[in-house]
Amino acid sequence: MLPLGWALVATMLATGPEDWAALHSGRLMHALERDPSAAISVYEAVIEHLDEGDPHRSEYLYWLGRAWFDSGDADQAAEVLARVDGRSIVGPAARTLRGRIELDRSRVPHLPAPLDLTATPTPVVPGWSAGTPAVPLTVVPPAGGGPATVMWPIATEDVRAGFLAVGLAPGAGTFEGVRFEARSSEVVLAARVVVETFDGRTYAGVPSVLRPQVWTDVDARVSQLRPQRPDDTALVADQVSMVAIELAPVDPGAVSNSASVSLRSIVLDGSP
Repeated sequence: MLPLGWALVATMLATGPEDWAALHSGRLMHALERDPSAAISVYEAVIEHLDEGDPHRSEYLYWLGRAWFDSGDADQAAEVLARVDGRSIVGPAARTLRGRIELDRSRVPHLPAPLDLTATPTPVVPGWSAGTPAVPLTVVPPAGGGPATVMWPIATEDVRAGFLAVGLAPGAGTFEGVRFEARSSEVVLAARVVVETFDGRTYAGVPSVLRPQVWTDVDARVSQLRPQRPDDTALVADQVSMVAIELAPVDPGAVSNSASVSLRSIVLDGSP
């Protein structure tokens, strides 16, 4: 008798894409949700028989990435998730999971921490907002003894926010604030610090204005952060899991598809 995973593969390969989708949404997921290795076998076999342009391909890639993640192989999961079409229905979910994986890879182990922007992997991770395109960071090495700079494209053809994130490891210490220098290339941007705790609560600070070609010092203290949900309690500073720098155009009419923001000298303040 065939193992469960391969029995389902045989069934799926004997039918059409519509049947695969039906299995995916019902019996397949129910049967494999507690067995990542069986799910990996099934999804890889199905993907191998799907054309590049098949509308189901990204969906199966996403679930393959999830299965690799559930099996404990985050690197393989990230590689698969990178192949998901960002325009597909699972694009935002794939991007979120991949972003969380990248954040886990580069968590800051101890506070206080001046960030080494030239480290591999970089401690700064591009955010995974559903409304923003997936664009990579560019790290500009220090010149003449100055600090390294992170440059991030942030197109402003629509009114939307993107963010850059830094992860903190459990037990890293008590977060006290973040300091950095930033500037916009073309349009006036608002930058605010948002932190997330390990239990999913978020707290936001006061926005700072970044003007084109002008370096601005931003200093966000923990005392300035307020809960984003009115029923949340005050921030517990030793439970901060992520520090995010959220960016958005100040003027909705300032349209640019080539704008960027640069950051340098990023320091997470705190105590062990």
